[in-house]
Amino acid sequence: MNARASFDAHDYDAVTAAEASSMIHTPIQAALPAPAQFAAVTDLIKSVFHVPAVAVALHGQPANAEGGVYRSFLEIPLINEDEVIGTLRILDTAEREFSDRDCQLLEGFAKLVADQVELWAEASRDVLTGAMTRRAFSDTLRKTFAARARNQGKAALVLFDLDHFKRVNDTWGHAAGDAVLKAVSRTVLRELRVEDSFGRVGGEEFAIMVANADARTAAEVADRVRRAIEATVIPGFEHINVTSSFGVAEATDSLVDVEDWTDRADGQLYEAKANGRNRVCIAHEDHAPRAMVN
Repeated sequence: MNARASFDAHDYDAVTAAEASSMIHTPIQAALPAPAQFAAVTDLIKSVFHVPAVAVALHGQPANAEGGVYRSFLEIPLINEDEVIGTLRILDTAEREFSDRDCQLLEGFAKLVADQVELWAEASRDVLTGAMTRRAFSDTLRKTFAARARNQGKAALVLFDLDHFKRVNDTWGHAAGDAVLKAVSRTVLRELRVEDSFGRVGGEEFAIMVANADARTAAEVADRVRRAIEATVIPGFEHINVTSSFGVAEATDSLVDVEDWTDRADGQLYEAKANGRNRVCIAHEDHAPRAMVN
């Protein structure tokens, strides 16, 4: 299956990269590779097709095309195990017709990109929960911290764990514990936006990177997730009730490094647990914890 098109200059004066790269998707929140993951192959595609821009758009993630004005494009779906997971698109500033040979070449590159996505997923996604692995999430955390330092944007880190999770394993066994972890993860993924990141950083410990958010907004997200977890029904273990405790810290200029950021969020998680659990605590610039009503 492939699709190709050339813009008619009489119909379109100019098409921006964002417009040319956008598609209608059903968003999913999942661990997805960063655009930099495809830098080598997209550079090769540019060289082969002599085009100024290449866009890889995975479902649930914006395309990574450079800004500019484009008049022609060729697009091929990215397919993994008979499922369309996104698109690969080449864009040109000039009007041009793409040949069948071009389609065949781009289909080959699309298979390469799809394989890269699969390999990244195998290494970066927790098998049990579908969340990002600790390593993958830590990498995202560091990149987000560095990017915020450059552009003075906003980002907030949420750490949470499941209250008294050891009792679940001790009372009903590890099968019940696994069922809880899977059900909770599905619940969290449903509550987050595609631009947010969700990782499993310990046994029953999780982290959320809330993009473009200050501490108050991230705390509202955390509390929504907390309430959703409390309402989660565990398949096969409906009698088990689950609650969770949250610590929130915004990335600010007062932070020394990523470890400082993590420590601040972890400190608020400790406060939430110490103050009765099943609640959200927020780190403020004065470092005094503020608890949200549960």
